Amino acid sequence: MKTWTTRIFAKCAETGEMTEFCGQNIKAPSQNLAHEYCQTHGLGYLHISDELIMEIPCKPNSFEPDWDNAVDYDLPQQN
Repeated sequence: MKTWTTRIFAKCAETGEMTEFCGQNIKAPSQNLAHEYCQTHGLGYLHISDELIMEIPCKPNSFEPDWDNAVDYDLPQQN
C-alpha cells in the first residue's frame, strides 16, 4: 500500500512563529483516501503532502547514507 507523508502547520512553542512540522506517515491507496482517513480518525490537522517512495537512513554517527538498510516502498513485496 502507498505511504503518504504529512505536514502540520502550527505555532512554534519557542519562537511563537507559524512553522511547518513533519507529521506521521499515512498508509492509503490514494492521496484522497489518505485525506479521508485523517478526517475520520481525528487527524484533520494533518496536511497530506507527498507519496513516500523510499527511506534512506544514515550510517551511525554520520550523515552518510546507509543504502544497505534503505526501505524502498515501490518494491512489490513491501506494498
